[in-house]
Amino acid sequence: IFFMELFVELLALAISLSAVVIMSSIFWGMIRTRGVPFISSPKKHFDRVLEEANLKPGQKVYDLGCGKAHFLVRASKKFGLRGEGYEMSLAPYWWGRFNVFVNKADVKLHCQNFFKADLHDADLIYCYLFPEVMAKLSPKFKAELKPGAKVISYDFRIPDLTPAKEIITNEKKPAYGRILVYEF
Repeated sequence: IFFMELFVELLALAISLSAVVIMSSIFWGMIRTRGVPFISSPKKHFDRVLEEANLKPGQKVYDLGCGKAHFLVRASKKFGLRGEGYEMSLAPYWWGRFNVFVNKADVKLHCQNFFKADLHDADLIYCYLFPEVMAKLSPKFKAELKPGAKVISYDFRIPDLTPAKEIITNEKKPAYGRILVYEF
């Protein structure tokens, strides 16, 4: 009985410490990103996004604010694309590293600000970022993206650009779940 109680106590301690680490990582990520929370985009639309990109195997995909890298792993494993992701929150970043490792995906992850990323070789950039961030990214896209590159934004527009295509994925709430395709 003593060992069982000790085991339960150690398990409770491990769970508590894990929760503290995860919550502090998310909090620290909110500070580092100046208030942008970690929110995953729905996995159910990943294939649709990648089909809309119409890329060939070996082409380069960036995910700005990649979180746990699920989009990049899907792009690599199902579509044969090379991925590169940027995430500043530590818990999702390390989860993403684990996800990439377990899936043996052709993906590189960086725990740094994506505004410092060199995007010249991007064939596709995927974003699920708030409008204020999209507005700040617009000049970077215009300056760095090669002709033919695409930016696909989930839900949020690039304020000064018109999408080449807009796909509504939620007919009941068309303002949510939009896939916005921009071509450069």
